[in-house]
Amino acid sequence: MIPLADLFNLDRALTPQERKRLRAGTTPKGYAALPGTGQAGETCGSCGHLVRRQMARVYLKCGLMRRGWTGGIASDVRARAPACSRWTASDASSVLPFDRPL
Repeated sequence: MIPLADLFNLDRALTPQERKRLRAGTTPKGYAALPGTGQAGETCGSCGHLVRRQMARVYLKCGLMRRGWTGGIASDVRARAPACSRWTASDASSVLPFDRPL
């Protein structure tokens, strides 16, 4: 039987944070493109595609990814995330109330 550490090429045990990161994966699912590939100095918070979805609290979503929106955090974006290659300047952000159809 192969030790677990050999499967991951580790010479030590994983920390709880490292185990969580391995389970969760590293691919962000709420972004239209990979964060950090857009204009330098810009963030998702300044993007024209950012949608603030009002429910019990406000959830930030990328309007370009509307088809992939879930009821959980899997499709959320972070306002401080570096801009992706689909970033556009915003004039005003939109708020979608819960009772409004997508």
